[in-house]
Amino acid sequence: MVTNSKGFTLLELTIIIAILGITTALAAPGLGTMIRNNRIQSNASDFVAALQLTKAEAVARVNPVTLCKSANLTDCTANGDWQQGWIVFSDVNGDAVVSPGDEVLLNHEALNANITFGGTAGVTNSITLRQSGTSSITTVEVLIICDDRGFDRNSRGILITITGRGSVMNAADTGQTTCL
Repeated sequence: MVTNSKGFTLLELTIIIAILGITTALAAPGLGTMIRNNRIQSNASDFVAALQLTKAEAVARVNPVTLCKSANLTDCTANGDWQQGWIVFSDVNGDAVVSPGDEVLLNHEALNANITFGGTAGVTNSITLRQSGTSSITTVEVLIICDDRGFDRNSRGILITITGRGSVMNAADTGQTTCL
């Protein structure tokens, strides 16, 4: 009598599971590094997009619009760094403070706990774009995003010009040598 069995034997299944385990063990460290690098790049791009929105809204609304760090996503804060999150709001009186009548246009939640995101003196708390499209900063300012690996080739820098333009680049290309 001939039987026509289909499926795997226990030995074949054990060998397949062992091969999958070895392959996963070899791929996991590279995948983890890729995820961490992408997280830094994504956060830098999100910030530049928020800066572009700030400028576009200032010109369209014909009044100042401010991008500021925010721990609660409704008000600006002077404590901490940018990794706690940020908001973009229509700053009708141009005081860089969310006041009655100001509209929050965008909020970005806090970044991953192992990320640091700080800026040079002109961008420690906020950036206001005027209706002309110019910014409140008077010189090129820098923001640096790092993770718990510190300042390395995976860190990203954001250069912000007085015209309110932001550019993401390798952090070392900004002239900085440490996380801010």
